[in-house]
Amino acid sequence: MGETPAIKVLIVDDHNVVREGLRRILATDESIDVVGEARNGEEAITKAITLRPDVVIMDLRMPKMDGISATREIKEKLPDVNILVLTLYAEDLVSQAVEAGVSGYLLKDSDSEQITRGIHQVYDGLSPIAPSLTRGLVTEFAKLSRSNRSSILTSRQVEILKLVAEGASGKQIGEKLFLSTSTVKREVRHIFDKLGVNDRAHAVSEALKRNLI
Repeated sequence: MGETPAIKVLIVDDHNVVREGLRRILATDESIDVVGEARNGEEAITKAITLRPDVVIMDLRMPKMDGISATREIKEKLPDVNILVLTLYAEDLVSQAVEAGVSGYLLKDSDSEQITRGIHQVYDGLSPIAPSLTRGLVTEFAKLSRSNRSSILTSRQVEILKLVAEGASGKQIGEKLFLSTSTVKREVRHIFDKLGVNDRAHAVSEALKRNLI
């Protein structure tokens, strides 16, 4: 059996000292590989597309483009990338951050163990949250995270994928949902693109893994 591949991480923060500190912290975990750094949201998008990280550690307040806008664009282009917020600011931006697509939300006073654990958690599909956030915000984060995961596919695409999982043909799906065969084919292609798969079996498998159907 081969070794488990390291989690590829992109660090995004406009302060050199923060990026350097994070690099030192993450270097202590052999299962994490820092593949790049970015100083603002614009750089984050470019680097994410080029480097294809598994996890992006994202600051929120940055020049040129903030972390929320960058998160929104990265998730649109690379829906499988997990975004872990690491910021000085907390309560005023939680809702916006989660709606943009972040998977976890930690504060910069987190210790090294919390940060490395947070990376592993978002990589595994969990949603780490800073302990100092209020109970109401934690509840809101969980609720928004669930709805955000569901919004990867449109309601129509979810319906189509459920029928695909049942073994329905394109013609049968069209008859069931009152859609033309060409519309069904187009929607299935969109589903494949969003899930990063090439066939029906993998689409169903990926959707089940993400709790989308």
